Amino acid sequence: MDLIAFFASTPLGFLSQTMLSILVAALVALLFWLASRFCKGWLMPKLCAMAERLHLHSLCILFRGFTKPVPILILVWGLCTVLPMLPLPVFSSQISALCRTLSHIAPIVCAGWGLWNSTGLCDNVLNNLSTHLDLKTNATLRSVLVKTYRVLVGAFVIVAVLDILGYPVTGLITGLGLVGLTVSLAAQDTASNLFSGLMLLLERPFSIGDWITVDNVDGEVEDLTFRSTKVRALDNSLYVLPNTTVTKAVVNNGSTRTKRLYRFNLNLTFDSSRTQLESMMSRLTNQLKSDSVIDPDSVVVRVTGFSESGISILVNAYVLRKGLDEFLDVQNRLNLDILDLVRDEGLHFAMKASRVYLESQTSDGKNA
Repeated sequence: MDLIAFFASTPLGFLSQTMLSILVAALVALLFWLASRFCKGWLMPKLCAMAERLHLHSLCILFRGFTKPVPILILVWGLCTVLPMLPLPVFSSQISALCRTLSHIAPIVCAGWGLWNSTGLCDNVLNNLSTHLDLKTNATLRSVLVKTYRVLVGAFVIVAVLDILGYPVTGLITGLGLVGLTVSLAAQDTASNLFSGLMLLLERPFSIGDWITVDNVDGEVEDLTFRSTKVRALDNSLYVLPNTTVTKAVVNNGSTRTKRLYRFNLNLTFDSSRTQLESMMSRLTNQLKSDSVIDPDSVVVRVTGFSESGISILVNAYVLRKGLDEFLDVQNRLNLDILDLVRDEGLHFAMKASRVYLESQTSDGKNA
């Protein structure tokens, strides 16, 4: 109201009190809008650039996280300042009370919003942990840390806002604590899964995106939550495994392998001569060792025994390809090459044969 009295003493004093109130409110709103634009377009980017030059990475993340909330906060403060200036005598008390409450809530919401956007702080924490505690930073650990961080930020904002609105926050927290204790006693499996999830994060048997085998489940890890591990199988079905099940089972992480095993028994007929077999095995050994995708030291081609159907030859090698699709392509090519090689040597694949004995009986019951 002092601003309105000041304007009344200027050459604009001929305007009515209502017009002066609207004019002053418009000027104040313009000033807050300009301050908001200045903060978003110049001040916050300058602060971010300065923090980067000083290698203050955490501070730079905070400045970036608050780039949008701070200008919004300035606009809200402007709204809370302008609304009581407007000539609305009927609703003046309600508007003043609303603006006072809003001006107290807005900074808390702004702080929560900025911290919510600053999840990059979790990466800094992980980097420090990996440096001092020899922990490997991975997507799984980051995902859990970000979720925990955002839950804490959200809880802080909710509790602070409820306190400003006059709700008994202390009693509410105490009640929630008692309820939580009761629930925790009744949900020991959930607590066990949570502890197992923390153990999975520390031991790092797998990360999000790895291909694992747990019991009879074979697939890609999509997410690791506080309670369960989600695995997407090859048929696109989603398995949700309790963390206790994962920690108790034998986990095979296929993504950590550097090569894949190519191994089978080649069965040839008994009419194959020794010269043919030795020639075929020699050519196959040289062919595998000279292949660029095969580990030459792992190549084994040997006669391992005799079965009912024919001569068994073990073919063993490691393919230097981790991906399943790449391995299947290499396996397909090698199988076709072996097929051509066997036929080129005049050899034949052995097939299991079955003999069927038929008995007939004469009219007197004797076998014929």
